[in-house]
Amino acid sequence: MASNADPTHGNGSTASATTVGERTRITLLRGTDTIGGNLILVDYGRDRIVFDFGCVYDPAAGETPRDLPGLVASGVVPYLPGVFDRDVPVPGHEWRDDHDHVAVFVSHAHLDHSAMINLIDPAVPLYMMEDTRRLVRAMNAFGGFCLPAGARHDGWDHTRPIIGVPAGGRVTVGAIQVTLMPVDHDAYGAAGFRIDTPDASIAYTGDLRFHGWHGGDSMAFLAANRGVDMLIMEGVSISFREPGEPAVEAETSEADVLRELVGLIEANPGRQITFDYYPTDVERVRHLIAFSPRRIVLAARAAGVLAAVTGEKSYYYRLPGERTVDTLDPGMEVDIERLIADRHDYCWQLDAMAQDRVFDRLAAGGLHLHTGALPLGDFDPAYEPFMRRFTDRGIRAYDVNCSGHAYVEQAIGIIDMVRPRTLIPVHGERPDRYRNPYGRTVIPRPGMIVEP
Repeated sequence: MASNADPTHGNGSTASATTVGERTRITLLRGTDTIGGNLILVDYGRDRIVFDFGCVYDPAAGETPRDLPGLVASGVVPYLPGVFDRDVPVPGHEWRDDHDHVAVFVSHAHLDHSAMINLIDPAVPLYMMEDTRRLVRAMNAFGGFCLPAGARHDGWDHTRPIIGVPAGGRVTVGAIQVTLMPVDHDAYGAAGFRIDTPDASIAYTGDLRFHGWHGGDSMAFLAANRGVDMLIMEGVSISFREPGEPAVEAETSEADVLRELVGLIEANPGRQITFDYYPTDVERVRHLIAFSPRRIVLAARAAGVLAAVTGEKSYYYRLPGERTVDTLDPGMEVDIERLIADRHDYCWQLDAMAQDRVFDRLAAGGLHLHTGALPLGDFDPAYEPFMRRFTDRGIRAYDVNCSGHAYVEQAIGIIDMVRPRTLIPVHGERPDRYRNPYGRTVIPRPGMIVEP
């Protein structure tokens, strides 16, 4: 297998002429009727690309296995010979080399798209946009974010090698070309893909929206892919209501979230204020740091992620005994005892580790701003006990968030903007709610093979 793809990182030539008897085939393995866990193959002849490489996010389903044999045995993923690590035996399956060129692409850092990257064979290159590469490596700097590798490999730390691609860069995998284009999402550096083979053009949205700080990127991605043969698009929001039905909750934007957070901080002088967020949402915390009337202080690991991804310094704290993050400025460390005693100057991140260590020392009468951190909502069995814990402590907890996905009518508008010949809705529980007035709609099933 010559699995080393060629990253041309530019406006390379179009895919080569079609070989007689060869056609593009798309295989939909996972993410067909679930939120997340997309696992899709695009094959042309003996060339293959795979995207994405995470696990379904379902907090009500219990623990997901963290090893490749367990993932395959439990049905979380099918075994992919030639893609998964050849040095990790999986009972009932044999590793084999069926392709000339193979590469894996990941659209963004959320675990339902990236969790399994350490299970990829070392000979198979892994591509992400450069911003996502830095983010994944920072999130997994101490391990525990991505699933661990099942075998030892020279030169690996907690994260396997990743090739970063600049925005708009193109990668050639045999006869297949993949262009990585930025889109707006609540994970920093998110990308959609334009995939060109000798006989087909395919657009894959990854996860995208229009109401964040970079909605124009999503619009540009869709405009660049107008008229493709096939659109593979996410369907989170439409899983929860039909087009045309009234929205149950306000469809807010990142600007609305920022205004509400800043307003709550301004309206509560003399109170202890804590917050939490998901560290992949780099833009949300950057804006909060810039506009908060109090000084924002991050947990050391989150500050390390921000510094690794953006180069920006932030104030941070460490818990007693917590290791030092080498990239942080010691002059910007704030003592945790100072934060616990504060009622006026700081708004500080109460992450999961701090909740375990110092929750019982929080002041009654304070505020906690829950803004995109786990647990995400009442679909998670952990959410109600999480919020009630603050109430029982005498702390008012506010859930201030907005969706990372296009709202329903916007999602329908994506189809009108792209006008694909074939539509395949994935990453949602109700793909049947989509209609494609410009051609066919394929309602996906696990293992389905589609030709453009």
